[in-house]
Amino acid sequence: MGRILLFIFLLIATTSVTYGQYRADSWTISPKISFADYSDTDSYENYSISKIPPISVFVEKGINDYFSAGGFMGYNRDKYNNDTIPENELRYTTFSTGAVATIHYAHWIEALSGHQWFLGDFDLYVSGVLQAVFESSNEQHVWNPADETFNNHKESEVKFRLRPIFGMRYFLTPRFSMLLEVGRGNPGMVTTGVSWVLGSGY
Repeated sequence: MGRILLFIFLLIATTSVTYGQYRADSWTISPKISFADYSDTDSYENYSISKIPPISVFVEKGINDYFSAGGFMGYNRDKYNNDTIPENELRYTTFSTGAVATIHYAHWIEALSGHQWFLGDFDLYVSGVLQAVFESSNEQHVWNPADETFNNHKESEVKFRLRPIFGMRYFLTPRFSMLLEVGRGNPGMVTTGVSWVLGSGY
């Protein structure tokens, strides 16, 4: 049994050298989901809550072995329905889009050290994201104690922000990887997802 496990380990170790990392002239498509969003954090004790979590899609084109650039779209929505006043509904929606530029530094570390530390399986990267964020709120039938009436409120706002992402991909095949990221360049602070690599160099 021990010899079989050793053989499987050696097989994985030797074949993993042929796997991904990041390469030039490739397209990377990454659908993602975030777990820490920036929606309204007030208490909604008497509300039923439904959420569309922060989701996004990033598309990047390789420039060389160390840089890529592209764009993204992201979306999330929170909806709150009052349990005793059905007309009282609150919706908060965020749509984001923009540009992304990424430095892939696993190749750099290996080139400078002269060793293949990551066995070709990992893509380590830092991204700068220029965001255009469209936020809207729609609050229906909200009680106003000042004039003792129910009012409706609608607001929308556009924000432009420059935010970072620190990430790591692990390639399960030469064209498919899983990712884990932190940083406010995504719609949420902690993000996971997958990536597909398209290109003729694989």
